[in-house]
Amino acid sequence: MSFIIKRQLSTLIPPKIASASNLGAAPGAKRLANVVGFYKALPRGPAPAPVRKGLLGKYTAKYFDGDNASGVPLVHLIVTVFLISYTLDYNLHLKHHKKGAEHEEAHH
Repeated sequence: MSFIIKRQLSTLIPPKIASASNLGAAPGAKRLANVVGFYKALPRGPAPAPVRKGLLGKYTAKYFDGDNASGVPLVHLIVTVFLISYTLDYNLHLKHHKKGAEHEEAHH
């Protein structure tokens, strides 16, 4: 085989499987069988979806990925912000009335 043909064929086969010098062997050679075996062992079809782990990963898989995408996370965000702000406001208000002197004067 000429160098050009070997070079063209070598670009189709990964370099660690076969080199241009090995492509000049007979078609039934062991090296060609290795190449065929390599390509037969490759998985076919689309890659499987990655499995999400952890709390955030499961939440993302449930509400954001694929056909499950919805506006529920926005509702969750609004409720969470409301609960945090209400808790802070309530606790700060209690600290304001901790001594109770304001209420005694107002009731008399």
